[in-house]
Order: sequence, then C-alpha cells, then structure tokens
Amino acid sequence: MSLWISFWDRYSWNMVRDKIRSLQGRLGFEKRDKLKFFGLVLDIETGVVYDNVLERYLTYKEAVGVYFILSQYAEAEIDVEESGEYISISQIVPGHCLDCPLVKKNIEVFKTLFSSNPQLLYRVAEPFNYTKIELGDAAIKIYTLPRIPMILILWSGEEGIPPSIQILFDKNIVHYFSKDIASRLEVVMGLTRALTGRLIVRFAKITGLDIKSIDFGGIGYIGKD
Repeated sequence: MSLWISFWDRYSWNMVRDKIRSLQGRLGFEKRDKLKFFGLVLDIETGVVYDNVLERYLTYKEAVGVYFILSQYAEAEIDVEESGEYISISQIVPGHCLDCPLVKKNIEVFKTLFSSNPQLLYRVAEPFNYTKIELGDAAIKIYTLPRIPMILILWSGEEGIPPSIQILFDKNIVHYFSKDIASRLEVVMGLTRALTGRLIVRFAKITGLDIKSIDFGGIGYIGKD
C-alpha cells in the first residue's frame, strides 16, 4: 500500500483547517468567522474562498494553494511588526531570484502591459486596497497577509532602457516563513505569481483585452497547476 500523499491532499481544507482557524485573532487577523486578506475572503467554517480581485470563488486547486500559504503563516511562533526595511526575493531565499518560469512569464507580460501607461496600475490595483508609494513611475504597497506587505515598483523605461519591475517584501517575512527554505520559496513565488497574475487579469477586464489572448503564468498560489 502506497503512503504517498499528493500536495492537494496534504494541504486540503480537511487537513489544515484547524491550523488555519488558529489564525482567528492572531498574527494580525481579526477574530471573526472570515479571514480577509490580499483581496480574498476565506470562510473559516467551510474553507470557501472568494476573490474580490477576480470577482469569483477560487477553484479547488487555487484554494489549496491559499491553504498552503496560510498553514505556513500559522506556524509563526511570534508576532513581528513591520521593520520598514524591504528586501528582494534573492535576499529572502538566498540563491533564488524569480527562477519560477510561471512567475517570470507573469513579470514579462506585466511589464509589457503597463509600460505604456504606468499610472493605470493604480486603477487596476483598487481591489487590493493598496497604498501608493513614491518610487519608480508607479509603485504600490499591498498586504499579502496582515503582517506581510509587498512592494511592486514599475519603471516604464525610456530610449535604450527597457521597462522593468522590482518586487520587494518587508524584512520581517523571514520571521514568518523561516523553518523550511523550500516552503519559504514556494510561498514567496506563490504570492508574487498571484499578485502579478491577478493584476494582469484586472488589466484585461478594465481595458477590454481578451484574457485568452494573453500567454501569462496564471494566478495560482503555488507552481503545481
């Protein structure tokens, strides 16, 4: 009899619901029957997740990706406030820098879509309840989890200089996802992919662009679609 268990079973709602429910009133979450974060609303009783950015309920696999991240977050033993110091992915997970093909694809598409009108980022990001940051040609600060802010900075480029994007996290993230480097990398890549992918979908909706015509890396919270 095989003892192998898939990622989807290991982090299913039935497997991690007690850990996720422990977040009520803890690590920045309010003590309520729903966890609200990153434009998402998770029903603590059923595990159903509604995405206010995409304006739909998440699919089973999308929801399991969220459960994975929340279950990792719930393991934090201390509540650490923001440091105000921002670090890159390569600093969070040494030796890694946007090496996920799906994340890379999102980044390239994101730069292409927003480079001609960086200010459109603010309209597209409205459902995230972002804070505007005075950096680059457009920049936003979004809380991916109550204690985990993420900074996205866009430069539109100029003659001889291509558009670019920088993604940073508050340094306190290492206190919340520090036990296992592989899991920390999965979380950081997942949050990056979810943010850029959902902004791409929002861009398409606002501009009338057919999302099916865009070859991007998706909105999933883990790279196991």
